[in-house]
Amino acid sequence: MAAREELDDYGYPLRPPARRRLRKLLMQISKRTLLTAIYLVLSSYGLLLRCARLARRYEPLNPQHFKPRRILVIRLDLIGDLVLSLTLVHALKRTYPEAEIDLLAMPSTAPIASADPDLAQIITYDPNIWRRPRALVRGRNWREAFILLRRLRARRYDLAVSVFGPWAALLALLSGARRRVGFAGESYAGFMTDPVPGRHWQRGDRRHEVDYCLELARAAGVSVRPEDRWPRLSIDPQARLEIASLLKRLDPANGAEEQTQSATSPVRPLVVCHIASHNGYAKRWPIPYWARLLTGLAREVQARLVLTGASGDLPLITAVLQRLERSTPVLNLAGQTSLPQLAALMEMADLVISGDSGPMHIAAATGAPLIAIHGPTDPALSGPISPQATIVRSGIWCSPCYDARSPADCRFHTVQCMKDVTPEQVLALALRRLEERLSAGTSSTYSVLERSPAPANPEQSHQSR
Repeated sequence: MAAREELDDYGYPLRPPARRRLRKLLMQISKRTLLTAIYLVLSSYGLLLRCARLARRYEPLNPQHFKPRRILVIRLDLIGDLVLSLTLVHALKRTYPEAEIDLLAMPSTAPIASADPDLAQIITYDPNIWRRPRALVRGRNWREAFILLRRLRARRYDLAVSVFGPWAALLALLSGARRRVGFAGESYAGFMTDPVPGRHWQRGDRRHEVDYCLELARAAGVSVRPEDRWPRLSIDPQARLEIASLLKRLDPANGAEEQTQSATSPVRPLVVCHIASHNGYAKRWPIPYWARLLTGLAREVQARLVLTGASGDLPLITAVLQRLERSTPVLNLAGQTSLPQLAALMEMADLVISGDSGPMHIAAATGAPLIAIHGPTDPALSGPISPQATIVRSGIWCSPCYDARSPADCRFHTVQCMKDVTPEQVLALALRRLEERLSAGTSSTYSVLERSPAPANPEQSHQSR
């Protein structure tokens, strides 16, 4: 988060000085030049591999001809993308039930899939350690890379699926997998034995991230079903117990209140709010708007309000808390929950409110009632897929503007698309969603409850503009 003196009244960074903008431009040009050079070198090697494969005959990738023992799925980026990529894992497991499926993911995101029964192993690696030139002379980086490659090759994969990006393509090749599936346009030439034409987010291509994942699944022999588009998270039972215990321990007043409540006492709904976003400040809803929303929820329905986030989000959350009325009770769990516990918390919630973020996708994949506030990002490309999700956006002329090649920052330095979504609008929607849930008799408590299973054929998320 930017320094406090560089933020405006809405919590957004001020327009940077010309010198900083020039420095950013030069860094982007240098990065593109370096990546182009790396692409040319590795693609030259890939063309040699392609020539060596000309004499080989490959059986079609389908359950009739292809019987893989081990499959590697590689996704090395943001947590929300990893959650959406689990659709690919589940489709592969249904198609090849005898195969062991491993996931290669970032150490920071991998725990979200730790309870997934379709995964045999989760292997972690962070390629970002190579971002700076000095990384090339650090012995630790090379040791970690060699350890990873030994582990991957020891598994003797029959199939590796590079879900996104050149790093995934490179590791798919280095894994030694006999067959490799990935998008040709974002790999290095010749690296994939079964390349899929195109790439993610081509201009004019308005497909959701799960549809890209399922296109790779088709290339791997999967007969895709409509229900495969539904991201599903498996919740660790221990995480459920831990988050229930944490809530009771940190909010003892509510625990005592539940013991003395009569059958006719009003139910206080549990509302979880995720304020931050780690891939661009323009995805964040304004700080004073969050404060007004939380105040309204506490006043109107006496909601039990829980704020989530990483430890690095604490300055942002503190700025929200400082704007609240003193009597507004809010439980701040930022930095106090693991990813499995966060998923368990959102599964338990009567309502989750978030901007476009990884936790937004976690909430959707648990089946939690969700309000997702969108501005620079297009919900058709990366919004939540859940019949329990309502998307709120203003529809301003310049939105959506995010193209996924850089963080979601506002080119006009106004973030007007998020400012146009008012706290009163979100509060009215939240009250309506809570009323629906309470009238259905499914409101949660701090005890561990079983959520009703998600429908087999979920409808597309509905939007509010």
